[in-house]
Amino acid sequence: MADIEENVPVSSPEELRDIVLRIPGEHFFCESIDVPRNLDPEDFLAYARQALEEEGLSPYPLEQLAWGYFCSIEHGKMILFGASAFKLRQMGWQDLEVFRRVFPSFVSLFVTQFEKPTICFLRHEETLTAASFEPDCPVPTQLFSLPISPEEDEEGRCDETRGKLLSLFSLERFEISPQIVVTGEVSRTNDGFFDFEHLVEDAAEEDSPNQIVNLPAELLWDCDVRSLAFKQTEQSRREWVRRRWTAFLAWGVGVAALVVAFVGIRVFENKADARDSEATEKGMQVPLVLESQKLLEKLRQNKLGGIDPFGSLGRLAAHRGGQGDDPHLWFTNAKFDSRNDIFLEGQGRSVEAVNSFIKGIVKNGVGQVQTTKRGEPKRKIVSSAGKTTFEIQLMLNEEKIIEQANAPSNEAIQEDEGG
Repeated sequence: MADIEENVPVSSPEELRDIVLRIPGEHFFCESIDVPRNLDPEDFLAYARQALEEEGLSPYPLEQLAWGYFCSIEHGKMILFGASAFKLRQMGWQDLEVFRRVFPSFVSLFVTQFEKPTICFLRHEETLTAASFEPDCPVPTQLFSLPISPEEDEEGRCDETRGKLLSLFSLERFEISPQIVVTGEVSRTNDGFFDFEHLVEDAAEEDSPNQIVNLPAELLWDCDVRSLAFKQTEQSRREWVRRRWTAFLAWGVGVAALVVAFVGIRVFENKADARDSEATEKGMQVPLVLESQKLLEKLRQNKLGGIDPFGSLGRLAAHRGGQGDDPHLWFTNAKFDSRNDIFLEGQGRSVEAVNSFIKGIVKNGVGQVQTTKRGEPKRKIVSSAGKTTFEIQLMLNEEKIIEQANAPSNEAIQEDEGG
């Protein structure tokens, strides 16, 4: 089998799927044509088919061709190339569907550009190709390929073949490149390109200006010479594989994210448990603190004499009004929450009598009515059916404060002493 990508030995179909096959250019005819600059890229294929079928550019019927094209709409140029599929099979190029891509050997010349009209040369194995380019146009105006003679190949030269190719061009219009570029390796990149390596023949290795020609993988489907039906099916298959792989990667990333999230949640839960434990411990300490505060308050009250219900009620009773056994109000219930915090219930002759009692204890510094958070006094006076009842939450002052309030001032003492 001739020329399977740099004499790659016959391998399994799995290995061949990674190989880019370049068939020697001498087996292809090439025609460069003009295309309308407003031609839609989706119409390139139909335009190429029409040119091959109706304009008589192909020596074979279209269904017998292994063909492709390269187009630059910016420059209004397209090059068509084709070979007899039957002839290729006879020469050993069979089962082309197993390869990654199948191109003519000169495909890496496309996108080459020169400042002046130029003829350049490309050697691939035992085939030499010459192509002419107009300034800044990547599509060759003419392209021919010939096999290098065995004698030249043995002697490591191709000057005779080069001369034959030059005879096919109108040389007066073109500059001729003195160098012959040799094809190197080809590889598929991760960013959707094929890299074609170009080396300069007979140049010293250290001076050899290795060049990498980048051609978009999507664009190169047009240059692939396999059947249109196969290329469409293969593109769909590869797209499906790519999407499945992308979905698999996304699934893997999702699983990894879930694992990370799970670990994060566990860490968070552990920290939360630790905080809860700490809060529980602190919560358990709160009642102890409150109990300690209550104990301290009781000790303080005991230091003052403890709760003195009879003394406290006696101080309050002094302001009930009336005389002796006929007061204006009387107490029916008294509850001491602390030494000075008293809830008092009772009855009075009238609402005025109850109000007079409250004003009396406040005015004389005995205590004051407690208030709610809203600032409302904690007292309730109800008068119904000739009966008046009351409920009052009082905070008594310590008796020494009362004594100070009732004690004569220094001025009064001095006046008494002076009198």
